[in-house]
Amino acid sequence: MFKNYLKIAARNLLKHKAYAFINTAGLAVGMACCLLILLYVQDELSYDRHHENADRIYRVVLEAQIADNELSAPVVSAPMAKALVDEFPEVLQATRFIKSGSSTLFRYRENSFVEDNVIAADSTIFDVFTIPLIQGDPKTALTEPNSIVLTEEMARKYFGDENPMNQTLAVVNRFEGKITGVAKSLPPNSHFHFNFLISLATDDGQSSQSWTNNGFYTYILLRENYPPAQLKTKFPELVRKYVGPELKAEDGISFDEFLAAGNRYEFYLQPLTTIHLHSHLDYELEPNGDVAYVYIFSAIAFFILLIACINFMNLATARSAQRAKEVGVRKTLGSSRLQLIRQFLLEAVLLSFIALLLAAMLVELLLPALNQVASKQLQTDYFGNGLLAAGFAGIALLVGVLAGSYPAFFLSSFRPVTVLKGKVQAGKGSTPLRNGLVVFQFAVSIILIVGAVVVYRQLEYVRHKKLGFDKEHVVVIQRAGALKQKLAVFEQELLQHPNVIKASASISLPGKLFSQSSFQPEGATLNEATVMSVFVVDHQFIETLGIEMAAGRNFSREILTDSAAVILNESAARRLGWTETIGKQLTSDDRGYTVIGVVKDFHFESLHQEIRPLLLRLGASVFYVSVRIRPENLASTLAFIKNRWQALVPEQPFEYFFLDSNFDRLYRAEERTGRIFGYFSALAILIACLGLFGLAAFAAERRTKEIGVRKVLGASVRQIVLLLSKEFTRLIALAFVVAAPISYFAMNRWLQDFAYRTEISPFIFVLAGLFALVIAWLTVGYQALKAAVANPVEALRYE
Repeated sequence: MFKNYLKIAARNLLKHKAYAFINTAGLAVGMACCLLILLYVQDELSYDRHHENADRIYRVVLEAQIADNELSAPVVSAPMAKALVDEFPEVLQATRFIKSGSSTLFRYRENSFVEDNVIAADSTIFDVFTIPLIQGDPKTALTEPNSIVLTEEMARKYFGDENPMNQTLAVVNRFEGKITGVAKSLPPNSHFHFNFLISLATDDGQSSQSWTNNGFYTYILLRENYPPAQLKTKFPELVRKYVGPELKAEDGISFDEFLAAGNRYEFYLQPLTTIHLHSHLDYELEPNGDVAYVYIFSAIAFFILLIACINFMNLATARSAQRAKEVGVRKTLGSSRLQLIRQFLLEAVLLSFIALLLAAMLVELLLPALNQVASKQLQTDYFGNGLLAAGFAGIALLVGVLAGSYPAFFLSSFRPVTVLKGKVQAGKGSTPLRNGLVVFQFAVSIILIVGAVVVYRQLEYVRHKKLGFDKEHVVVIQRAGALKQKLAVFEQELLQHPNVIKASASISLPGKLFSQSSFQPEGATLNEATVMSVFVVDHQFIETLGIEMAAGRNFSREILTDSAAVILNESAARRLGWTETIGKQLTSDDRGYTVIGVVKDFHFESLHQEIRPLLLRLGASVFYVSVRIRPENLASTLAFIKNRWQALVPEQPFEYFFLDSNFDRLYRAEERTGRIFGYFSALAILIACLGLFGLAAFAAERRTKEIGVRKVLGASVRQIVLLLSKEFTRLIALAFVVAAPISYFAMNRWLQDFAYRTEISPFIFVLAGLFALVIAWLTVGYQALKAAVANPVEALRYE
């Protein structure tokens, strides 16, 4: 029986090639989109699960509020890790690390390279995380100062075919390191990565025992089946024991008085496997994902697949008259309804598996593009990954059953007497449902179009919004600290070039490295301190970046007391509540500062955040030299800057970036989202139009005789086209009415993640609706025009 079903199914598909092509193409594209998105979602959900004890690893997070200042960060104090292990037996192990804030120069013999992803870590990092060592002993690899563990890739880069173990690798301007291990690289789906692990015992910072000096990423390993919530209940006593005395020593108040004033100083545990999708704290190790996008893309995958299934149902019911006589004859000859349902479901499943094969080919073709857009390294391994293959087959089976169920029940319900008398019209009785499904298809398509346009407009808004500083034509030279005493000479030589306008040295830049500190206004207590972001700059920083002064003056080389002077932004001045800011005193870490000026607010973080209080002060340390240049003769200007660098520090590689490009990287996640939205919106429209094309063809076929009569009676081609198009036009209009409020609500919610955002203009909805309508007209118009220009004599011979 099954073999007979299969033969009939194959015969029907070969007999109706156009129908089979439209359905197969629609299902294939829909399934390919779904599979691509599911690969992306699977990757996002798999972050950090490669560690053996992933479900027992937690990150310690600090959450504090002092006066009006709030802090939520994944960094805690240096002694926290040891205290957790010593005082709580349920904490089996703890590890700390610090990620290098700037590029680090390594040298082996004549080879020098600037490297990122350098981490200073405790030796216990191998006890908490699963980081396999190809060479070396994880128990001793990082116990001694100056020990270095590097990845296999870095070992090949520096040592080639030599054995790297016990070799000396210089960390320039810091120490001579000894290679004590070679590790496998962490997979891409990890919330942190490294090229080098340096023993934390090497860093002076690890010796600080202050509980209020926070800068260490700290992870703990709990014993099996121990509830983390129970450990969290013990943290308040830990804070009281260690943080309380320091608060009393610093400000003379007890911990109870600190809490009574409305302040908080708390720790909580963050599960390792939730960090990537659920954590958006300050000072994250790497940019994290967002679980909202996982939900959004999962919904897109579902709806695109549903659109493809709807196409199948619509086309199957629309061509019901063509199979009505087959149903009547088979029922007359004794076929049961159950047998007919099996037959039609088998046809749908067979078509679905053919579509799956095509979808797998499309996935292989499109996966490199998705990897590029999403910055992923997704792979398909159908034979090596049984779960993936089973999942794909399961989707094909589900699609076949889902898409074929309604047509199977609908067609098998025909009564033989009615069918054989020719009283069944094509699709009659299923028209309302079919129209509803068309409305649903185009409503989803319009929602996706609106989403893509809103994301694009928001990206354009953040790119062109006035930031309060001029990011254009600024070349930033990295690792400027290597210049040391030659820094002033370098800046002066640069200014000799006619295309160099200004030059400034600093530790901090908009969108780059900056710190936070607590400052007490004159006459205030610690409870009234204000946490501010801090930029360490030089005298030329404000002029070089084009930041405007709102009050007071800029730093001056002629005024020696400016070494203890600071400049605030307008947000900081408002937070402090001073009516007159200039000349006021601030204190931080027992050092006093005088406010000499106020700059207008400028965006030094992404537009996701409101502008926070900022303090600028002078400092001797340097990470960057920012050079404002004229746009003319860019290549020769860069060559001049490189030449001057190499003349002063020939042993140091010359590295630079443009400030505008670096600032724009803050919106890469949104840019990727916008592209993915755009691509899948186009595919959703394509699938919907494939179905509409088939429906229009069947509508024209069903009304062939009517069209012939109308043409004989004088109807023009235009009137015939409008006759066949108006029904679909009404459906698109109804889809627009459904889609507009849903898309507005969804995209308005998405924009709430930006402190500064574009408006959702009605024009966007009109544009999306018109676009869907034009695409539908073009799709239906082709079939309508084809029917309208046909010879009426041939039409009247029909039937």
